[in-house]
Amino acid sequence: MKNNILTLASAAILGLAFTTTNNIALAETVVKETTTTTTAGTISEFGADTIIVRSETSPTPIRYSYSKTTTYVDESGKAVSIQTVKSGLPVTVYYTKDGDRMVATKVIVRNAAPANVPEVETKKITTTTTTTNAGTISEFGGDTIVVRSETATSPVRYTYTKKTTYVNEAGEPVSVETVKSGLPVTIHYTKDGDKMIATKVIVRTAVVK
Repeated sequence: MKNNILTLASAAILGLAFTTTNNIALAETVVKETTTTTTAGTISEFGADTIIVRSETSPTPIRYSYSKTTTYVDESGKAVSIQTVKSGLPVTVYYTKDGDRMVATKVIVRNAAPANVPEVETKKITTTTTTTNAGTISEFGGDTIVVRSETATSPVRYTYTKKTTYVNEAGEPVSVETVKSGLPVTIHYTKDGDKMIATKVIVRTAVVK
């Protein structure tokens, strides 16, 4: 009888041990290792569920798949709208491999580096040469002053404008009404093509000999 009790106890212990072993085996966790890789380049195509990136390290464009779980951030890590992602943008793509597919998990949209072009200030330099001629007015009217000069074989014709000034030898303004034929003058003028534009007329009191 004692032997039977021992036998039953031993069998119960063995059964418990077997059950415990099975439970331990069922509780084991399977760990799947995932490797994330990055690629930097410029988006050449973005649409549907595909991002195609041109990279300096790859001779051909690289195709990635993206999903609803793919995140889009800027360089500081702030989320950006998927609507801002388009061709021509520089990006860094974080991806994992699923068989032959490369699945984008995160896309960092980088700022395009501006070309380091120094700003050059362009200045337009206009050189104006003013010439003088002394003589006696032979004609004054309309927009024309005709002056006879001892240095010219024929009368010299000048055009005057509203900007032309009239002064005496002391530099004091005189009325244009006092300017008339027979007055000795010195004409300051500039050339505009074939025209000579009088900029200042000095009315003198003595005739040039």
